[in-house]
Order: sequence, then structure tokens, then C-alpha cells
Amino acid sequence: MRWWVLALAAIAVIRRPDVFHAAVSGAAPHDQRLYDTHWRERFLGLPQQNPEGYDRSSTITGAASLTRPLLLIHGMADDNVVVAHTLRLSAALLTAGYPHQVLPLTGITHMASSETVAENMLGLQLDFLRRALALALA
Repeated sequence: MRWWVLALAAIAVIRRPDVFHAAVSGAAPHDQRLYDTHWRERFLGLPQQNPEGYDRSSTITGAASLTRPLLLIHGMADDNVVVAHTLRLSAALLTAGYPHQVLPLTGITHMASSETVAENMLGLQLDFLRRALALALA
């Protein structure tokens, strides 16, 4: 899965709360300065040469604008998108005084390790969205 899909939920709920009323963001690269240099520099250039581009692509810079429920999920053993991305966004949200939820997945890498874990994660996400959106889904 591409980074923009993983980060899109967080970006959407931060930048367009009028459209998106809750979001779940999993293993997303919230700060391109921490991500793979091969990928990021191909599209964004060097951070010193394009600080605005890096800030624009970061959910962390917009964290203080969040007004909707957000669940962050990240595998603690992720070696593709390191957990520091989610921890930095969580810290920025905490600093801004915005309550949010973080689901750390011990022993999980960038993807769910089994069908059971994937199924349970989907159930947790559904429960979060039901509560966040106050829907009575059966």
C-alpha cells in the first residue's frame, strides 16, 4: 500500500472536517523527513531545498487543526514506516490538547501478521467508527 493512501485518512479528517467526520490511519508516514530517502527525495527533493513541500505533506503540521475523532494504528515492529511517525503525530495532537486514540500493535510489522490479527483489527476499527460517528449499525 502506498503512503498517500495510509496518510490520506489523517490528512482528510484534519484538512476537511466538513466532509470527513472520523478517520482511522494505520502505519502512515506522517512526517516525510523520517521516511525512505529514495522515495521522498524523488518526489519532494531535499528537505533543506523544499521545507514547504515537506510541511505540506505532513499531518503533524496540521495536528492542531484536528476537530474530529482519529484512531492511529501502528505496528511496533514496523521496519518500513517506523513507529516514530505515529508517535510524533500523537505527541502533536496531545500538545494541541486534542484527544485521540492510539492502538500500538506489539510484534506487528507493516502488515498484520495473520488473518486473525487482521480480522480483529478490522473489528476494532469498526467499533471505533461506530462510536465516533454515533451510528447504530447492526
